[in-house]
Amino acid sequence: MKKIYLSFITVLLVALTAVSCQQDDELKGNVGYLRIEVGTNAYVDTRSVPEDYNPKQIALQILNSSNEVVEETDDWQELKGQQLHLTPGTYTIKASSNGFDGSESGFDIPYYAGSQQVTIESGKEKTANITCTLANVKVTVNYDESFQKFASATTTVTSELEDVAALDFTMGKELKPGYFPVGNLNVTVKVTNQAGQSNQKTTEITEVKARKHYILNFKVAESDSINKPTVTIDGEEITYTFQFNVSTEATTQLEAASANAWSNFAYVEGSVLSAESELEPTAMRFEYKTADADEWTTVTAANEGGNYKATLTALTPATTYVYRMVYEKGEENYVSDEVSFTTEAATPLPNGNLDDWYMSGKTWYPVTENDYNVSGSFWDSSNPATTTGAGALVNKNPTQGNSTTVHTSGGQSAELKSQYAGAFGIGKFAAASLYTGKFNSLVGTNGAKIDFGQSFVSRPTALHGWFHYTSGKIDYRGGNTPEGLGEMGTDDLCSIYVALSKKQKQVDNTKTETFLDLENDADIIAYGQLADAEAVTTNGWKEFTLNFKYKTLDPQDSYYLIIVFSSSKYGDYFTGSTNSVMYVDDLELVYGEPVTE
Repeated sequence: MKKIYLSFITVLLVALTAVSCQQDDELKGNVGYLRIEVGTNAYVDTRSVPEDYNPKQIALQILNSSNEVVEETDDWQELKGQQLHLTPGTYTIKASSNGFDGSESGFDIPYYAGSQQVTIESGKEKTANITCTLANVKVTVNYDESFQKFASATTTVTSELEDVAALDFTMGKELKPGYFPVGNLNVTVKVTNQAGQSNQKTTEITEVKARKHYILNFKVAESDSINKPTVTIDGEEITYTFQFNVSTEATTQLEAASANAWSNFAYVEGSVLSAESELEPTAMRFEYKTADADEWTTVTAANEGGNYKATLTALTPATTYVYRMVYEKGEENYVSDEVSFTTEAATPLPNGNLDDWYMSGKTWYPVTENDYNVSGSFWDSSNPATTTGAGALVNKNPTQGNSTTVHTSGGQSAELKSQYAGAFGIGKFAAASLYTGKFNSLVGTNGAKIDFGQSFVSRPTALHGWFHYTSGKIDYRGGNTPEGLGEMGTDDLCSIYVALSKKQKQVDNTKTETFLDLENDADIIAYGQLADAEAVTTNGWKEFTLNFKYKTLDPQDSYYLIIVFSSSKYGDYFTGSTNSVMYVDDLELVYGEPVTE
């Protein structure tokens, strides 16, 4: 292997004692002499970046033991042949390329630096040698002959240090060495073949050190692509060899993208990466099957401006499938790589029939005793506001189980009774509520904080259930109720709404700005609510289905399911009727294709 040795600059500093009795007498024997000479053993081919930068020009500083500069120059030659008078003591001589500190990236801008400590003693001769070595990092890029068949190739080297510019090494242009300050590097190579197909790969180079020369070689693999480059270390040279299994020629290639899988269906799409001839869109299709099946199921691919899409239906929840994009017309037959996906679970709603109730202390919760003690309740209500803390004086549970008014025989429903909750002359109107989430805390005697939403792993498309509502005339109206809502003497309304959020949402009903805005809140990705026309006296049980209207169909990192029932719609404003009663029963989540806005 041809060796490339690191250039270095040697700074020779010679400290001489006095050479004549006349000088000793003149300086009273309390001084030494420093003679400076600089020599180089290699020529540095450089381009001036900055314009006046020349790595061969060595700047010097001489510092005493107090780190004070006693002598300095931008060019050592200004001190050449001179004798410097120094008081005996310890000095540090620093040498480096003048006009640049190595903190930026650029082509052909090596930065050299070195230092040496020397002790000047009266009557003695000292010699100090400083070797200025490469203090930044050198990177070169080479493209193998096999790479020349690509239409284009560019390697971008980026430092992980802040404010350091990336450098591009483009095939077909002069490939000069690049230099970076010491820090980890990211190497991204992007190639485009003659058919216009692009491919790229990024690799991180860690434990980067000064003086190292990183050589990046790229070539086309003869077989399967290698995920990681091979690395060869030879002294200061570290060679990375990258291989890509990407065709340099014009071929026909199809690509199936990642699937957007829901519980019982999946959105799939694909595209034509390259084609030797024009393809007939009607001959394109998708095929899918469970991961362990032998036979494929076919679905037509719809062409949307060159992007092919389809919806795979009747899938099984929590099941792994594979799919591929296929083109077949006459003797032309092309198939993409297979893409795997797993459908979401069709997660049932915990205690959806509302049969389970447990009293902890003075508070009723819709949960079994075991679940309450192990994981807590998925559901909560306004009960803690009137049974705990200052509310314990009231000792009322506006929301509790009811075994008399039920949708189906046996079991229980949730009974929500709006009422005035007060004691000793202190109290407020309390709308009964039932929601997924957690009662957080009281806000003095003025209200409460509620955390709406429970972590969920699926995307439901509707909430189905039954409610029974008797509306009273509004007899309490909070002072912060917006004009035109909940006027005294008008009919009260119940409320049902659902949402799927990216995170849990906290409402403080003493601060109206915290109230949920289902339509405009960026965290809410889907929502639905009962229309006011339906939120009136039902004269018995009434079936309802609330669709989740999705703002986006893209999968998210996390989901929180929000379901809220209230016997008085404007209860957050402490407005409603003490004669309003709502029963809720037999709730279930529906999974299917979503409704969009």
